[in-house]
Amino acid sequence: MAQDGRARIGYRNLMEKTRKFTRDQPEVRRRQLIDATLQCLAEFGHAGTSVRVVCARAGVSPGLVTHHFEGIDDLIAAAYAHVGDLVAMSLDDAMTAAGSDPLARLRAFIDASFRPPVLDSDLLAVWLAFWSLVRRHPRIREIHAGIYGDYRKTLEQLVADIARLRGLTIDVRLAVLGFTAMMDGLWLELCLDSTTFTPEEALRIAHGWIDTLVEGRFAHLAPPATAATGS
Repeated sequence: MAQDGRARIGYRNLMEKTRKFTRDQPEVRRRQLIDATLQCLAEFGHAGTSVRVVCARAGVSPGLVTHHFEGIDDLIAAAYAHVGDLVAMSLDDAMTAAGSDPLARLRAFIDASFRPPVLDSDLLAVWLAFWSLVRRHPRIREIHAGIYGDYRKTLEQLVADIARLRGLTIDVRLAVLGFTAMMDGLWLELCLDSTTFTPEEALRIAHGWIDTLVEGRFAHLAPPATAATGS
């Protein structure tokens, strides 16, 4: 999201995250094509990304794409899944480092969301290209549902654990829907125009949401049956 050189470095680091662990030559070629696709999507968008453009960026012949993928749509789908995995890995690493306490893990999730490599304007360009395909490309739609389904499942477990440990009555699904809408909105706005507010201010807003949760001030998000009885 941030518009300076550090964000671009962060994005490159995201793509480098698993490359050094690859040993199998066909997988090296697939990764080479996926990385080139991500670079082209970030620079040219979906409309400007073709087999020819990707192969020129990767320095390979177009036949290599058809050898490893069914075509440009299949390659873009693989790139979406790959980026989703790497972003999830970055967030998981942050939560693992925070230990087992669900509140600490949720705060670590927030912190990692607003720093490189996740906070990156080039990454938004790639996401926008993917999102433009969700409604009309079944494979992209399937990958999108999986990425966001796993994302929400992780957050729902954290919020449920926090609520249980603190004796809170809350509709976890609605709470997480609100939380993800806030996080996505802050991430998107920072990426589109980093002069609107700073990452530090985004952290204050997001952590303030957590403070409100743990203080038990989300009565409006209590399950309907509980809310109806005034419990």
